[in-house]
Amino acid sequence: MTIKRFSNLIEATNDKSRVRGYTHRFYTYPAGFSPKFVESAIKTFTKKKELVFDPFMGGGTSLIEAVRLNRKVVGIDLNPIATFVAKVKLTKLSKAQIDQIEREAYFISKILHYKLKNDQFSKEALSLINYKGLGRKEIFNLKTIIKGTSLYLKKVKEIKDKKVKNFLKLLILRCLHSTLHDKRPIADFHVFKQKIRSNSLDMLEGMSSLDKYLVNSRNKFSIYSKSSSKTHKTKELKSKKVKLIITSPPYPGINISYARWHIHGRRNTTLPYLVLGFPIPENKSIFNFQSPRNRTYDLYFNKLETIFKSVRKICSKDTVVLQLVAFNHENGLFEKYLKTIEDCGFKEMKLKKKGRVWRKVPNRSWQARFVKGNIPASNEVLLMHKIK
Repeated sequence: MTIKRFSNLIEATNDKSRVRGYTHRFYTYPAGFSPKFVESAIKTFTKKKELVFDPFMGGGTSLIEAVRLNRKVVGIDLNPIATFVAKVKLTKLSKAQIDQIEREAYFISKILHYKLKNDQFSKEALSLINYKGLGRKEIFNLKTIIKGTSLYLKKVKEIKDKKVKNFLKLLILRCLHSTLHDKRPIADFHVFKQKIRSNSLDMLEGMSSLDKYLVNSRNKFSIYSKSSSKTHKTKELKSKKVKLIITSPPYPGINISYARWHIHGRRNTTLPYLVLGFPIPENKSIFNFQSPRNRTYDLYFNKLETIFKSVRKICSKDTVVLQLVAFNHENGLFEKYLKTIEDCGFKEMKLKKKGRVWRKVPNRSWQARFVKGNIPASNEVLLMHKIK
């Protein structure tokens, strides 16, 4: 039975509608929040101008909703792609900048070709992709898209306005992601060019709808690219005035590749780092705290403990910590997770009079196939904690 004041939050937790509106769909970051859930959580636990914090902010859904609802918000993520995406999503553009983006996207999409010679970017990009085993047509499409991307980035590099430049970088990242990532066939070059134009208009429309909430936005949000183990050293959080911590940490036992794309559904690549000019991570565990070869999860729980001990230092008795976490089939991980959070100085609070709030995550059947224990891998649980 649901505790009455949390009924709207629990209903929003089970929201399965497509992510729409504002700048949420600029880029699909793995295992992202439902905006409806974040909106409900912020309205339930905070008032206007109070402080919200997300220590694993990912693509920035919690930040967008907090700014839109006139809250102050701080986001931290170790992955530079996450912080780049979130910053662009929350960038206020002038009319002149919007007009320039539209012109540049249209112009580049028209002149784009794949016949560059002595192209270093393409060589590096193709070296990051295991395209052996793809059909001849898909290999051709892949190579032409990579070469076209190289020319696109050369043209973007010539632009002086940093906000315009970053917007156009995220645009090509979105086009590449929707073309190459997942199990869909790799589209041909002409379709890719059309995406640049159509996605630019879609993104500018989303930016326009968020614009009115970005007035004086510098006073509303802060974004940090660092480990959340340093949460207590973050200047905006030292005062212990944060009212709501809302987050979704890496899932124990579920090895999500936050740092990589999966071309044709199975070929890992760190291509997005090369596109944005970021150093390529040396290993996958840097962002999800675990290795698929190490089934003890010591690394995961040690990292989790370090981070939540740091988070504990910025909490007051009024701070609410909300987490959405998924677990794999292995029995004992859920109990160990709860024990780790408790050992960091938190106590679990009830959202229902009996049991916890679980939700079945859509489009995660690829994990549910491996269920052997008492918790399906496609399920997430909503946890609420306060300090002891």
